[in-house]
Amino acid sequence: MLENWLQKLKPASLKNRLFLAFLLLIILPFSVLQIRNHVEVKTLYEKRISEQNQYQLNHMKQTMEQIKSDMLLTSLQIEKERAILDVLPALEQNIESEMREAINELFIRIKGGLYPGGESLNYVLSDLKGRLYTSYEEFPEESYSQFMGEGQVSKLLETKESFLWEYNNAYDMLDTNTPVIALYTLFMDANQEPIGLLRVSFDYRQWLKKNIGQFLIQNNYYLLDHNGEIRYQSAPNGTLTANIGSIVNEQNLRRGPGYVVDKSTSTIINSSRITSMNWNIVSQFPLEVFFGDIRAMNRQFFVTFFVFTILFIVITLFILSAIISPLMLMRRNMSNIIEKNFKTRIPTDRYKGEILDIAVSFNNMTEDLNKMVARLKMEERQKEAIRFQMLLQQMNPHFLINTLNTLKWNVLSRGDEASADICIALGKLLETSLNSDVDLIYLKDELELVEAYATIQNFRFDHRFEVNYLYEEEFKFALVPKLSLQPLVENAIQHGLANVKVGGIITIRIYEQARSMIVEIEDNGCGLAAVKKDLNRKRKPIGLKNIKERLSLLYKENAKLELLGLEHGTLVRMQIPLLIAKPYE
Repeated sequence: MLENWLQKLKPASLKNRLFLAFLLLIILPFSVLQIRNHVEVKTLYEKRISEQNQYQLNHMKQTMEQIKSDMLLTSLQIEKERAILDVLPALEQNIESEMREAINELFIRIKGGLYPGGESLNYVLSDLKGRLYTSYEEFPEESYSQFMGEGQVSKLLETKESFLWEYNNAYDMLDTNTPVIALYTLFMDANQEPIGLLRVSFDYRQWLKKNIGQFLIQNNYYLLDHNGEIRYQSAPNGTLTANIGSIVNEQNLRRGPGYVVDKSTSTIINSSRITSMNWNIVSQFPLEVFFGDIRAMNRQFFVTFFVFTILFIVITLFILSAIISPLMLMRRNMSNIIEKNFKTRIPTDRYKGEILDIAVSFNNMTEDLNKMVARLKMEERQKEAIRFQMLLQQMNPHFLINTLNTLKWNVLSRGDEASADICIALGKLLETSLNSDVDLIYLKDELELVEAYATIQNFRFDHRFEVNYLYEEEFKFALVPKLSLQPLVENAIQHGLANVKVGGIITIRIYEQARSMIVEIEDNGCGLAAVKKDLNRKRKPIGLKNIKERLSLLYKENAKLELLGLEHGTLVRMQIPLLIAKPYE
């Protein structure tokens, strides 16, 4: 009974069915989605702002962690300055000025950009003999007793530990109202006796004030220590919620970054934990900044949405009425296409506009399909003929290889090793030409073919040239087109070095550039002008043309072959995609 009721509700005409489909599948879901988006727009804004805030907090956290690492690195670097540390225990007055100048130059070099955030770091070095060296421009001499009286200094001298951190009770040497993060390092001599102390201090308030102003979204930022006390806040009049400790702990326990909307202060709160210090960086974004814009935007959106929905319904009904009628007529004419093997046409004299274009396109499609079927049949016949010819042509190279092997053993039996080497090299070239199943081979195999060819040519030209190979071991298993380098070396010998009596050099240089492998073959022969003259006088450059066509077939526009003239010689540069396929071990 329910099925009969649904059948009665189902529209009978195609136009009404399409309209119902548009209504149920487009208009109704779109309306529900937009209403849902309206409800969730506030949450979406909060999430996006929170993500940006979290990114900024994580950036500050990572930078502070990096600065802490840099503080340790600079202390290690100063400890390696043996020329300074070796004279720290000395009492000679004549070297004090030189020492002070050398240490000041070291501090200036470190603060001047050796590490990021170096301008917020200050250094104090003591020699335990009453002398103090600092990176401050003006520093009172009587501060030596103040420095030696610091708790961490006494602890280092007592325990003789390498270094100690102080986060809570360290202050700037010139301003006791400015808290800092301090690293104390104890320097020892060869007998493990203290000879000096180094204090590296980080003015995190100055650094935070400078970096917060560069962020895209301006918030109120707070730095909380392990007790939840505020160490720094960017806005003097900012108010932090009373339960910030529990909020931060809750966020630290989450596996991913999260945010909390604090209704008491009407703000979005994000935090990031500085693990090495057990401190937290907190951002507080006021929601009032964007609430007004959201309400106005939502009002304008709903008015526009309802207007466009009504227009969409009217236009949809009009388009459906104009399309359905001629389509039904065309469907009857197209039903016999398969039965007639695409050899049918739709009459075009009764259609106009887009329907006429569809009919013409269909007729063109059937004609193109008929031509394509005929072309495929012709190409299949041609492929069979080419395959047959290739099988025939492989007979002669096999005979040549067998003949070369016979010659090799014959000349070896006579003690002629040079002729045997030529037979081996020529056999390797012929075997590679027979392997028609692969287009790409390892670079090391291609270079072996080049070496085999060079061996033959060197014997022919009485060792007038040598071949140098410049490439990294990692390129040995890079894939290159088979027999792509040998023709280039052949051109360098035939056209560049044929007339060189002695000292001919061919350099094969392989390197990576912009994720591509560059292969350069350079000779010190007669130059590009003489090569072109030689090519015009003799046969056409089949080798270069063949390589260019193969590169185009294999790599399309991602490969390039260039012939460049040098002051002494010619350079051929081939660029192909870098493909490395190391064999399985």
